Amino acid sequence: MAPATLVGRLRRFPVSVAVTVAAAALVVSARMAHAEPDFPHHPPVACLALVAVVLTTVLAERSLGSLRTLVIGTAAPTLAILATLLTVTIGSALGEAHAEFAVGQPLFAPSVVAAALLGAASATMPVQRRWRTRTALWTVVLTLVLFAGHGSDLARALATLLGTVAGVVVARRASSPEPRTTRDPVSPRTVVVSVLIALGAGTLVTPVVPDPDGVLSPFADAMSDRAVLVVGLLLLCAAWLVQRGRRSGIVLATGVLLTLTAVLADVFFIEPMQDGDVQWQGLGLDAIEWQVTLLGAWLVPAAVLLAVVALRGRLVRARFHSAGTGRDDLVEMLRGGDAGTLGHMGTWRGNATWTHPGGLGAVAYRVRGEVALTVSDPACAAADRPEVVAAFTAFCERNGWVPAFTSVHEPVRTILVADGWTALPVGVESVLDVTTFDLRGKKRQDLRTASNRADREGLRDEWTTFAALDDGRRAEVEAICTRWASDRRLPEMGFTLGGFRELDDPDVRLMLAVTADEHVTAVTSWLPVYEHGVLTGWTLDVMRRGEDGMPGVMEFLIARTALRAREAGLTTISLSGTPLAAHAGARSLVVRGSLLLARVLEPVYGFRSLQRFKEKFGARHEPLWLIVPTPLHVPRVARALASAYVPGLRPKHLWALRQAHRAAAVERATVPSSRGVRS
Repeated sequence: MAPATLVGRLRRFPVSVAVTVAAAALVVSARMAHAEPDFPHHPPVACLALVAVVLTTVLAERSLGSLRTLVIGTAAPTLAILATLLTVTIGSALGEAHAEFAVGQPLFAPSVVAAALLGAASATMPVQRRWRTRTALWTVVLTLVLFAGHGSDLARALATLLGTVAGVVVARRASSPEPRTTRDPVSPRTVVVSVLIALGAGTLVTPVVPDPDGVLSPFADAMSDRAVLVVGLLLLCAAWLVQRGRRSGIVLATGVLLTLTAVLADVFFIEPMQDGDVQWQGLGLDAIEWQVTLLGAWLVPAAVLLAVVALRGRLVRARFHSAGTGRDDLVEMLRGGDAGTLGHMGTWRGNATWTHPGGLGAVAYRVRGEVALTVSDPACAAADRPEVVAAFTAFCERNGWVPAFTSVHEPVRTILVADGWTALPVGVESVLDVTTFDLRGKKRQDLRTASNRADREGLRDEWTTFAALDDGRRAEVEAICTRWASDRRLPEMGFTLGGFRELDDPDVRLMLAVTADEHVTAVTSWLPVYEHGVLTGWTLDVMRRGEDGMPGVMEFLIARTALRAREAGLTTISLSGTPLAAHAGARSLVVRGSLLLARVLEPVYGFRSLQRFKEKFGARHEPLWLIVPTPLHVPRVARALASAYVPGLRPKHLWALRQAHRAAAVERATVPSSRGVRS
């Protein structure tokens, strides 16, 4: 980046620059080493709080502007501290125990500013990201209020509230109507998980915080330090399992909460009752408040226990992985709706089908590692697409799956990204407009050469179906397809990449290269593409060449298919997607990673060679996307994709990949010629 450009960007965010410089100066001078009252003897916590201030300032300034960030970042914490001071003063004058304890405590902490700014910035986020951010923020804030109970914790909570309100006011003045969300902003599972995290984290924090005075701080007084550690970790583990929809999470949470309720009730209620220490007459305000606090100490986990038991049916994933329909019904929806050029892949074996309760559409998907991988776009009308996407997402939520919309096109990406989802480029589809396609021009020289050579050698194209082939032809087609797969050093890929068994489909067409002596030398297969009940084109799937196949036979078959489609009145043919191909103009870290992975797999699968081959036809490029709820889901979804595409992948194949790279290097050294198309 040029220095002038960097200076220009820094001038656009003066508040962020000033806060960063101030935070760095404070860290260097060590004056803020004990700035967080909850953790006065933990300087790293103070440093993390300063980092949080810098990051939230940058986020707020980018979304709200410099002036609003400055006003909210100073006004919200100031008002929160003043309100806390007023509350503590009045409460202590009335004899309220918590207020008396908070007198003289420091009320300011860097995290107060960070919480206010994050609450404000959340108002400008897409709906799902906004609610996820607020849920996480309030879980942390309320956990510290309920368990630590210091004056700074109350100030932080009030600053969060004021910052959130200010952000909402600012966002509403400049907002347009929000898009339809893909699921409920806060589901019962989210609420239960947040409460379990709060109880678990609060239990672990209480022994660390000096002089905890929160209303739930007596938790730690009823147990040994080892028991506190075990209970806190078990509650966090239960929250993780419930988030994944596991029944074991419900069982674990129920067991821990039941035990915790029994222990706390015995220590704080049953034993005092038996000893005659519980009385309500002749007591001052602080004594009554303390007894109410002890009563609540065991009523809170009891209430959470009842909620977990009552909602268990909505927290555990469904027993059945599919909702829905047979292949014939899906085919009808594909024909009547608009599922894009890759929609027919959803009919393949191994995929399940979900249908909208109102019959608006369907989604083909495959579950791997509790991730629901969709097979390209939903099969529905364009107007119904947001509602179908929302209903499918809710279906995945009920099953405890992470929805991952795989190899989808721009319309689906637009819907989900507007709702806060994360979109990652995973490939490029080459789509050919057959209404203007011909073999003229310099750019089509390779296609003309292949066509002319086929005519000279007596090679013809045959448009047919697998069912129409006689036994001899079927054997030849199978031999060509299986030979290609057996020659690979790694297992043949699947999921959205078809093979021999996907040819046996009455809706799929084969374009064969047949010699003068009726011998098949190359095979391509084509999937139908429908829009609103009308066949509009074909999508290339299988592309295999026999050992004696003519050089250029694939160019010949694809060109003949395009000409046939034009004569039939169709509009497009798709050369299908090229996995890991870079989007035009994209330079993100993810794109660079995809290109690196493509280079690694090139000797085996030939993705880069395949993309160069498709360039010969002058097709337009349409990006394909993988869309996941949050960036945190990317590693999990990546593992699911690897399992779906290459289910037979084993560690031994890494050695085979290394050998393939060595062989490719030797070939480049001995025969310095460009690699051809994957055949």
